[in-house]
Amino acid sequence: MTVRTSAAMPGAPEARQMPPPVAEPGARRKKRRDVRRTRWLDRAGWYEPREAGARSTTRQAEALNLALSSPPTTHRGLILGTDRLSGQLVCHDPFIAYDDKLVSAPNVAVIGDVGKGKSSLLKTWGTLRQLLLSGRRVVVLDKKTQAGQGEYTRLARAVGAPSIRFAVDGTGSRLNLLDPVISLGEAGELGKQAGRPTGQMMLLRAVLAEALGREVSEREGKALRIALFAATRDARERARVPVIGDIVHHLIKPAAEAAKNIGIPVAELREWGFDPAFALERMIEEDLAGLVDGETSPDVQLDHPSGLVHFDISALPVEGPALRIVMTVINTWQTNMLAQRSQRLMQTVNIVEEGWHVAEGALGKVFQRNTKLARGLGLATMAGFHHVSDLPAESAARSLLQEAETVFIFGQSLRSDALACVDLYDLPAGTEDTIMGLGRGTFLAKIGSEAPLLVQHIRSPAEIQLTETDDAMTGRG
Repeated sequence: MTVRTSAAMPGAPEARQMPPPVAEPGARRKKRRDVRRTRWLDRAGWYEPREAGARSTTRQAEALNLALSSPPTTHRGLILGTDRLSGQLVCHDPFIAYDDKLVSAPNVAVIGDVGKGKSSLLKTWGTLRQLLLSGRRVVVLDKKTQAGQGEYTRLARAVGAPSIRFAVDGTGSRLNLLDPVISLGEAGELGKQAGRPTGQMMLLRAVLAEALGREVSEREGKALRIALFAATRDARERARVPVIGDIVHHLIKPAAEAAKNIGIPVAELREWGFDPAFALERMIEEDLAGLVDGETSPDVQLDHPSGLVHFDISALPVEGPALRIVMTVINTWQTNMLAQRSQRLMQTVNIVEEGWHVAEGALGKVFQRNTKLARGLGLATMAGFHHVSDLPAESAARSLLQEAETVFIFGQSLRSDALACVDLYDLPAGTEDTIMGLGRGTFLAKIGSEAPLLVQHIRSPAEIQLTETDDAMTGRG
C-alpha cells in the first residue's frame, strides 16, 4: 500500500503552514544576474559598494608586488654593477666575502678580450672604490701604456699618489734585489720556507735560472749561498746595504776560509761560481741595468697617505727577462714588507693588469708562491688575463686562475676561449654562448660556489673620466 504524506496533499492544512522552500545559493546568484543592469550605474558603483582607495607612492607600493626576486648578493661589499635579470645592485668585496664564508681565498681573476671593460672594472671596483674603505691599501703593477706612461697615472694623480716608474735607461726607480726588507731565507729550492715569503736566496736562484736558461746546479747553488752570506756580512760591517755587485765579487773571489770549511780548494769554489757570476754581471749591465742593481730608491714605499702605490712598469720591454724579474721582485718585496707588518691587520689589494707576464719559469713560481700567502698577509691579488687558452696548463698564471674564487668573465669572441672558461670554472652547459654574446661592460660574476650572475658594470661620471683609455684613438684628452 502506498502512503502519501501531508506535504504531498495540496489541500491539507499542514501544507499551507510549511515555510516556502529555501532557494539554493547558485539559484539566487543566477536570478540576480538576470536582472538588467544599467552600465553607467554599474560604473558608479550603484549595485555593489566600493571601498575607497588608499593613497600611496610607487616606492611604497613595491611591497605589493609579491613576484619581486631576492637580491642577487648581500649589501655587504662594494658596488660592482646591476644584475641584468632583476636590475638590482650587485655588491662584492673579496675580504668581506671571506669573512662571510662565501669564499676561502681573496684572489680575483678578470678574463676577457681587449676592449670589453676589464681595465675599467679593475680601476673602479678594484682600485678607486677600495680606497674608500678604512685601512685599505692598493698596489698596482701597471704595464699598459697610455700617452707614454702607465694607464693608472691619471688615476694616481687624481688621488694624489706618485707614480714609481721603472725604466731600463737608468732614469727610473730602483728596487734592490738584496733589500734588507727581503729576508735572507734558507738555502734550497723554491718549495722550502713553507708559510713564509720568498727570501733573497730563492729570488737569486729564480733570477739566475732566467739568466742561465736552466736551473741552478747544486754546486752553483752552494757557491751562490756562500757569496750571499759573505756579501751580507761585509755590507753590514761597512754599515751599508748589499747589492748584486757584491754577490758577483764574492763569486769570482771567494774567501779561502769558505773553501776550507767545505773541504775543497779555493780554485774549485771559484770554478763553481763562474757561470752564476758572469750571468748576474750580464744581467745587471744589460737586461736589468738601473733596475735592481743598486740600493732601493727612497720613493719605493707602501705608506703613501692616499693608500695607493702605483708601480709604472710600462716602459720595460716585453721581450727579455726585465719585465718578469721586476714584477717578481716587486711582488716579493711587497710580500715581505706585509709579513713584517702583519700585526697591523691592514688589507692590501694587488692589481696585476697583465697577468700573463708571470706565466712561465722560476719567476712565475715565485710569484705564485707569494700569492698563496694571501690569507696570512691580508693580500688579495686581482689579475687580468685575455684568454685562458693562451696559458700553458702547468704555468703559474693558470694556477692563479684556478685558485681564484672570485672570477669575472667578460666577452670572448672565439668559442674555444669561451669553452675554456666554462671548463675551468665548471659553468653550466651553454654558458659559452652567453660569454660570446657579452657586450662591453657586461660580465659573468662567479663568486665561490654561488651560481654565476650576469652583471652590467656601472661607473660614475668621475670614474668614466678617470678610466677612459681611448685618448689616442679619439684625439681627445
